[in-house]
Amino acid sequence: MTFRKYEELGAYHWAWADRRSALYAPAAEARYTIVAQRTAPGQRVLDIGCGDGYLMNLVADCGGAVTGVDMEITGLALASQMLGTPRNLRLLQADATHLPFLEASFDRVFLVDVIEHIVDPGPCLGEIARMLAPEGSLLVTTPKWRPGKMWDEVNHVREYRPEELADQLRAFFKDVSLSFFIPAGWWQVRRRLGKIFIRTWSRYLYNPFLREGGDAGGFCHMLAVCRDPR
Repeated sequence: MTFRKYEELGAYHWAWADRRSALYAPAAEARYTIVAQRTAPGQRVLDIGCGDGYLMNLVADCGGAVTGVDMEITGLALASQMLGTPRNLRLLQADATHLPFLEASFDRVFLVDVIEHIVDPGPCLGEIARMLAPEGSLLVTTPKWRPGKMWDEVNHVREYRPEELADQLRAFFKDVSLSFFIPAGWWQVRRRLGKIFIRTWSRYLYNPFLREGGDAGGFCHMLAVCRDPR
């Protein structure tokens, strides 16, 4: 499947996740903030499917080395442009099923809204398990399956129920915990009252899509934290 959003939209994650942007989308901000706030100072981070580099920028100030890999050369070119050349950041075009890193190279690996684009995630997850340090963790986000219609019928190849995602990840990690964010009720508010209302509310008051819960009901997005590779 060819992913053409960077060619069509440019560095859209930077525009969608930035509260100062006219294109600010609170749900997009939530996807990256949920992950970035779980990164500790000094950790070696790998962002698989880094795209235009927005998440790398969020965690760069933690002080550890941050590596971004992607197959899309257009996305990587945008990331290079947006990130500049900080000493602790590097970008690499690479296939996520054959990554050129040694075992135990990373303390945190991100797979943020990527797994739904992969036909067979097994080889990618196997590579992550190999590269993850013994005390490290993999953070995965993905839209939660909903009946009737996919969230993105053009670019997604599979959307997961919570139990399906957990089973997929537990084949490679002994410890997998799920939580949920982007409350469905606020998504309905967005649909009824419009993007301008929810954008203004989130920009100046509080972004409600950041709220997390342990029960899948009532949420649109999932976060999996995976530890202890098999």
